[in-house]
Amino acid sequence: MSENEAIVVSPANSEALQMGGIGIGAGMFKARPSMIELVHKSSHAEGVKYGEFRIIGSNEHLGTKIRVVLLAVPQIQKEWFRDPAVFTKENKACFSLDGIRPHPRAQDPPAMYCATCDKGDKNWITWRKTKLAKDLPPCGAYWHLLLALRDTQTPHYLNVKGKSYLPFKQAMEQQMTGLLQKMMANVKALNRTLGYTLVTLEQAGVKFQEFRPTPEFVAPEGGQKPQVAMPNIFDISFDITSWAKDGGPFQMRFDKFAAMSPEDKAEFGQLYLDIAQQRIDLTQANSEVEEDEAAVTEEPASTVAPQQEILAPSTPAPSQITI
Repeated sequence: MSENEAIVVSPANSEALQMGGIGIGAGMFKARPSMIELVHKSSHAEGVKYGEFRIIGSNEHLGTKIRVVLLAVPQIQKEWFRDPAVFTKENKACFSLDGIRPHPRAQDPPAMYCATCDKGDKNWITWRKTKLAKDLPPCGAYWHLLLALRDTQTPHYLNVKGKSYLPFKQAMEQQMTGLLQKMMANVKALNRTLGYTLVTLEQAGVKFQEFRPTPEFVAPEGGQKPQVAMPNIFDISFDITSWAKDGGPFQMRFDKFAAMSPEDKAEFGQLYLDIAQQRIDLTQANSEVEEDEAAVTEEPASTVAPQQEILAPSTPAPSQITI
């Protein structure tokens, strides 16, 4: 096009421009998870605010509290620093994204599997006898989360490390599980009146549950109504708050678990489907994100106190999410 040529906008195109939305929904502009960290006092990053959550890639600070929705079952990951006081990419000798074996990009893995590694959980046996800090496992476990911010519906990764590890586990086992059980009990009762029974099935050695029509149920005139879907983890939102005790290191608190409205549940369910369509592995972090954007300035996972000893499972637990 020469500099003297003009762009002619037809009436149809003009209406489209005024309507807006050009490019929205295109694969290139789909939301992809970025890394969030809780900024600790040990951070050497420029322009950060201690005690606040921030998006690492953009350095956007989110304040001291975020309301989130889980998009995947939390995963146990591990990391080992040669020098326990230096939290840099160069000093990270080994890491695992599944808690089972070292990642292929690990610099110096001490063993082929985490379960047989001298830097890992085997050390708990020694520590139980000596109770000495030097005998604690130098390779620390932490939770890796894929979540979405409740207000913007943008997906992110977040690592829950150190003294936040156990409170997160307790919050999931007590508050999240308790609310899911209440929601499930309500769904079972509703489906029972609609003529559906919850049954346990097994496929490829994995057990799962789903509702099936009750054989003796007599459908009303007009046919049997559709069943009510089982609850999902992304049907529940909760707060993650930054706090510190007596000037100590910043930790995360997890509370205010609440079921979302049907409209909000549908929106976050669609977000889950969008991410699945992008073929993002929901069981582990993207290795490029983990290595290039991961918060190496975070408090290391190995700061978990002795009384917070947690042994990682030998294999990840199967999960089922119903859309």
